Amino acid sequence: MNNDCGHDAEAWSSLYDAVKEDLGHEWGFDSLNLAAALELQQCFDIEDLQLRDQMQTLAASLPHNFSCVICMEEQPVDNSLDLECNHSICRTCIRGHIFSKIEEHCFPVLCPVCMTEKNDRQPAEISGLLVQQIGVDERQYAIWEEMELSQFSVLLHCRKCQRSVPVDRQEHDESRMLVCPLPDCDHAWCKACQQPLTTDGPPHSCDGVSELDHLMKQRGWRYCPNCKTPVQRDGGCTHVACISPACNTHFCYTCGENIVRSALPSDIQTAVAAHYRVCKLFDCPEE
Repeated sequence: MNNDCGHDAEAWSSLYDAVKEDLGHEWGFDSLNLAAALELQQCFDIEDLQLRDQMQTLAASLPHNFSCVICMEEQPVDNSLDLECNHSICRTCIRGHIFSKIEEHCFPVLCPVCMTEKNDRQPAEISGLLVQQIGVDERQYAIWEEMELSQFSVLLHCRKCQRSVPVDRQEHDESRMLVCPLPDCDHAWCKACQQPLTTDGPPHSCDGVSELDHLMKQRGWRYCPNCKTPVQRDGGCTHVACISPACNTHFCYTCGENIVRSALPSDIQTAVAAHYRVCKLFDCPEE
């Protein structure tokens, strides 16, 4: 501003000399009166320029208003919070949004304006720094920290030792079997059905099929070759009829082969006789 005033003073000095000469010749003004008038005018004009410059500086420093995109109210710009998505939201609206999401245990907390826009842009996430700036209480911030940690860990509860410990979320999501990580507990269980697992038994299946197969082989039991119903022979002939209604399957308990599926006695007798002509009921040593 000082440089500008200096240039203005030089310009006015040149103009003063020119006007003084013209007025003196044309109107015959007294040189002293003319000089005093021009000097006063020069001072007034310079002062006016200085005042205009001060007004512009003051206007630039005054706070501007903005319109909150949620409540649509005009508010001082100092009351706005600019998110990473460049949406300007007043402190009252963003505080209410964050408070409600914390109480709902909803994470991550997304920009409420981005969620209403129909585009492919990824909604901006509310940062932990912004949560601290808006002033949440200790209980709410504890919930926020717990939700932040849930991105990377999950709380694992062991039914055997009745303790809980955080474990890596990615490993937890990729594992089918869960093991208590505490050093004094070796409890393992299926994540899908929550049933305990053992290392000396058959492979685990949530529906029990694998365990049943293992038991059937241990006990020498048979499945019906037609409907797969488990059958246990208490004694007597190795010709077994399936107990499942409407199955009508007859099979050999020794080899497990299907003999016939019929309810007619004649068909059953013929098929049984034909089967036992070729079935080895007993393992005989070769001569």
